[in-house]
Amino acid sequence: MPSYQYEARNLQGNIIKGKMEAESEDIVRTSLRERDYYPQNIKLYSSSMDIDLSKYKKISTQQIAIFCRQFSFTISAGMNILRAMDVVAEQTENKKFRNILKEVKSDIEKGSSLSEALGKHEDIPEMLVNMISVGEMSGTLDTVMNRMADYYEKSYKLQKKIKGSLTYPIMVAVVAVVVVNLLLIFVLPTFVGMITSSGGTLPMPTRIIMALSDFMKKYGLLLMGFILMLAIVAKIFIRNNEEAAEKVDMLKLDMPLFGKIITKIVTARFTRTFGTLMSTGVPLLESIDICSKVVGNAVASKLLQSTSEAVRKGHSIALSLEGRGVFPTMLTQMMKIGEETGTLDSIMEKTAEFYDNEVENATSQLSTLIEPLIIVFLAVVVGFIVIAMLLPMFEMYNLVSSM
Repeated sequence: MPSYQYEARNLQGNIIKGKMEAESEDIVRTSLRERDYYPQNIKLYSSSMDIDLSKYKKISTQQIAIFCRQFSFTISAGMNILRAMDVVAEQTENKKFRNILKEVKSDIEKGSSLSEALGKHEDIPEMLVNMISVGEMSGTLDTVMNRMADYYEKSYKLQKKIKGSLTYPIMVAVVAVVVVNLLLIFVLPTFVGMITSSGGTLPMPTRIIMALSDFMKKYGLLLMGFILMLAIVAKIFIRNNEEAAEKVDMLKLDMPLFGKIITKIVTARFTRTFGTLMSTGVPLLESIDICSKVVGNAVASKLLQSTSEAVRKGHSIALSLEGRGVFPTMLTQMMKIGEETGTLDSIMEKTAEFYDNEVENATSQLSTLIEPLIIVFLAVVVGFIVIAMLLPMFEMYNLVSSM
């Protein structure tokens, strides 16, 4: 079946672009008008020269949040699921996600439920699939999707805050590395060459820096390639080795400065997810199992898996997590109160808000601490290079003065 590329305007006057498979151009035009789109341009599309890189792109948390919000709005307005999928797919900018939604619509037309159709795609979070299943069974799909939109928006904001706090220190570190390499590879050899050509001798600090400069010129690119390759191999190995992943994540939790922040991030992620699941009616054991897959830390994940088994045998969640060295005492104490009062879901949501603020404050403080440390380190390195450049000049000056 031929494919057509179209350009149309919606009811708000916005330009909508996309592709559609149809028998003829007239069918495409009719289909667009049925969606309340006004066709502007339709032409036959050839994919022979089209290199599709969209399948390698990840679907971000923000895009999942937008999908949930739009889908909740459309079905709350009275649209059926198939029409809602059409509308949301057309508004989705991520091509990979758009194609997934089109496949989901096709599966629904063949008799699958929305949760079953979404569950076939690895890029769709398992938590979202489970929550949609609960919404379908309880008849509260619009409410569930609205809650999930809130959940993913909060997750995205937390990620953005963490990245924003660390962006400046990382940029300063990158500039520092570039400046030092420029001095070593281009500035220092030229300057030292002028001195040696005049018959001057090089002191020990200068010879050390020159040796480092020669090494960087000869093997700098090779060294960078080796480090990059080593990082990729290590990442693949850790991803495929459960024991190695657990040891690395344990080291992260025990790191000075960073360890406390990582613990707070894991705690915030767990409490937010657990509270959302519980408040929507997902069973307790299933909620813990889902949380173990989304906390983002192998140590915490293993602890939650063992907690699930303990709860299955009748033990308390709080007591199963207490004293295990992963989650802070405040969390387990709050969980005890929640279990005793029957308000575990609301207490977890409030605890999540607390730890979100804690993560934001901790990352801001860390950023404030790292910046001067990087500047001091850069000053020491550049200062040593400058001294190595000036020492030969002082020796030449002394030699001339003694003559």
